[in-house]
Formats: sequence, C-alpha cells, structure tokens
Amino acid sequence: MKLNKRQKFYLGTYLVGYAIAVLESGVPSIIYLIPLKVFGLILSITIGNALFMADERKIPFSSIILVNVKNVMIMTLLIITTCILKKTLLSHGIDISFITAPF
Repeated sequence: MKLNKRQKFYLGTYLVGYAIAVLESGVPSIIYLIPLKVFGLILSITIGNALFMADERKIPFSSIILVNVKNVMIMTLLIITTCILKKTLLSHGIDISFITAPF
C-alpha cells in the first residue's frame, strides 16, 4: 500500500499523538495499546494538516493558523464530546478511558 504525501503527514503526526497518549496514560492493561486514541486524531488533523499545507502548498505559517481555526474548533468539540461520553458511560459501568486517554 502506497501512501500519498498528505497521508504520510497524517500518519506521522497520529503516531506522535498516539505515543504521547500512551506515555501520558501509561499501560495499566493490554487494552490501552489499542491503536485508537483521540489525542492522536487531534494531532493528526490539526498539526498534520498544518505541516502538509506548509510543505506542499507553500502557504505561510501565519495563514495556516487562520485556515486551521476550523479544525481546532472541530477538535475542541470532539474533546468535549468524548469527555461527556466518557463520564456518561462511566456512570453506567463502561470504561472507555483506553480510547480517550489522556483526557
């Protein structure tokens, strides 16, 4: 499988975000190693998109910040939604902290 340039930026920043999430939360059980982390997704969409735009489209970084305001707002809503979902599911006895770590 060959990845295009945008996918390489997204994958690289996702792996960095995944590593940060695992280091922050630790690995209390093997389920915490599931490769689905909200923090990795956040870094992938915000930082990966900014790096791609700076490298491929040669857009100045000051303009990239303005373009990525939409992505940051979407990621803020994602964080709020996952925190509410996590608290709701914890009240019913379901633990999804392995996905939402480190939040």
